[in-house]
Amino acid sequence: MKKVLTVAIVLFVLAGLLVGCATTPPPTSEQISVGVVATRDFGAEFIFDKTATVMAETTAEKALGQVAELRKSGSYVLGIDGLYGSTTEYWFYYINGILANVFASGYELHDGDMQHWDFHDFSYSMHGSSAIIGDFPEPFLHGYAGKVYPTLIAYTGNLGGEAERLEGRLEELGVSQVSIKSATELSSEEKEHSNLILVCTADFELVAELDEVYDRLGFFAHFDNGQLEVLNDKGKVVEAYGAGSGVIQATQSLWNPKGSWACENVVWMVSGTDEAGVKNAVDALIGDYSEIQYAFAVVVTDEEIIKVPQ
Repeated sequence: MKKVLTVAIVLFVLAGLLVGCATTPPPTSEQISVGVVATRDFGAEFIFDKTATVMAETTAEKALGQVAELRKSGSYVLGIDGLYGSTTEYWFYYINGILANVFASGYELHDGDMQHWDFHDFSYSMHGSSAIIGDFPEPFLHGYAGKVYPTLIAYTGNLGGEAERLEGRLEELGVSQVSIKSATELSSEEKEHSNLILVCTADFELVAELDEVYDRLGFFAHFDNGQLEVLNDKGKVVEAYGAGSGVIQATQSLWNPKGSWACENVVWMVSGTDEAGVKNAVDALIGDYSEIQYAFAVVVTDEEIIKVPQ
């Protein structure tokens, strides 16, 4: 009887070990390539743009530390290459154009991820924009935390051709699951669970819905009485543009059921005071990326592309 009991115990222990081996994956040895960008004042000043080769599941903080000198306090990154935060300015970081919802020590990178650190004044909005445009074609290409939502380009009026041009450009850049639809036919499901690009004039209801809470979203440009007003980093109006003016700015989705800080999908406003303004914005996004790179948002006129805030 004792012998039977001993054998049973041994088999039980072995079974436990086998289950443990089956449920605990071995550590990965895969290497991945990630981008690390640093800018200042909402992308107005370039600091560096580097590529790091790291092991899979490396944190954003460790990858940053591989290419720059850090100073930390607990989980906070206080300084990068000698530039330190204060009571009004600080380092904020974005993963593929989406403001991260965890410390850099807690975000595990995926192949192709772009982490973008910007040092800026947060007196207007604690976080500024919850999404930025300057890492295009992100987040449509790599998403956040390895999950990529489908991209839906919604247009109004005679802007279907602009939507098709933008679709073609995204596909050229490797973005999959891109589709086009009339903005008036959007379903609740599509609004909630897509990366939504609104190629629409300012009077379209979804653009107006975003514009109504521009300050809460951290937008630095909004429409007022047929004009496009531009703010500075303190949230004060410093300039206004009229007919033919366009804007490209982004936010995490206001319609995501989990809330607008879920770090899942985004809404890009590629809009304008009129259809000419929207076309100017699309032209800039497709043909003048070097003028937009690293920016939080831009205003586009017939003559120039202006990074905002100003």
